[in-house]
Amino acid sequence: MVVGSATLQPGQSTTVATEFTMHEGMGGPHLFQVTLRTNERVAPEKNLYIASDWGN
Repeated sequence: MVVGSATLQPGQSTTVATEFTMHEGMGGPHLFQVTLRTNERVAPEKNLYIASDWGN
């Protein structure tokens, strides 16, 4: 994953894109977690979960 340094202002949006490559023998279900940092005082980090199932 490539991480940039963009800062969004209130009301703005962006797209998070990533690619996954699995090595031989790593088939089956996987759960990936991406942590997004925010400036919110109560919950400054938001977790984005990506579930996938790589065929065997």
